[in-house]
Amino acid sequence: MKKLILTALLLGISAFSCGRTVQRADVGDFEPPTEAPPFEAVEISTEALTEPPTEGNPPPVEVDPDMPEDYKLKKSSVIDGFETVLQNPELPTGCEITTLTQTLNFYGFDIDKVTLCDTFMPVDFEGYYTMDQVYIGNPRATNGFGCNAPVIKKVADDYFDYLGSDWYALDLTGISLKEVFYQIEQGYPVIVWSTIGQRETHATFQFRLGCGEDFYFNGYQHCLTVYGFDEKEKVVHVADPMEGNVKYDMERFKRIYDEMGRQAVILCGNPESAGEDYSTDKEKKAWLKENKPTDLDFLFRNEE
Repeated sequence: MKKLILTALLLGISAFSCGRTVQRADVGDFEPPTEAPPFEAVEISTEALTEPPTEGNPPPVEVDPDMPEDYKLKKSSVIDGFETVLQNPELPTGCEITTLTQTLNFYGFDIDKVTLCDTFMPVDFEGYYTMDQVYIGNPRATNGFGCNAPVIKKVADDYFDYLGSDWYALDLTGISLKEVFYQIEQGYPVIVWSTIGQRETHATFQFRLGCGEDFYFNGYQHCLTVYGFDEKEKVVHVADPMEGNVKYDMERFKRIYDEMGRQAVILCGNPESAGEDYSTDKEKKAWLKENKPTDLDFLFRNEE
């Protein structure tokens, strides 16, 4: 079964992710990447965190992300001090985890993109699960695919759980760009899915996943953080992990944001606990032992 799925991953048309052409070679020519150590995946769970916070950690703050019907947006709003983390050279197709890293860094959480990727992101080299469950491919290689909003929410929640933090992520997929701007006005930078260089894109069939679902992928898929907008200039302020802090045309940005499924994630928590680590080394080791499998065998343990 593994060989069949790997074959599917390596054959077919080219795709594009985070600025690189994904060219799948013939199986006979394929050599696994040697420049990076293998990834370790975590079990997939979409349930909310249930463990009580470590003593001294403030209780969770419930955030209502809905924009009131009668709310009128300002003409412009920009969150000060947001800095881009560039994904290259370490993670050429790791825009999603890099975007989460720069958003965590903005709130004071001291984590780098590679550590966050290696320790907390579920990665599937075999093409078994969907992009709502794992990152498909290798973010350290130029032929990785990517992941969707539920994966980034899980990575963020796992990281906060690891720290014993009250912080958590909200998956706001489905909100309009105006509602993204509302989050900006409330002080929340928004992680969104777009495309490299604002290229037009449409989902195309790639192959059949091991779980039985058809895998469709948007060429030039990219992930970035929106931290401002200006209706007068008609621009969106973006931290693009391939370009830096840039402005994109608002109308084009909206069209691509809609095409990419209006995927959006924000991070929430007490301001006084932002960036704080409430977990001991012993608790961290216990968390990793319980939540971090050493290989991908769990993907296939029910198969002959």
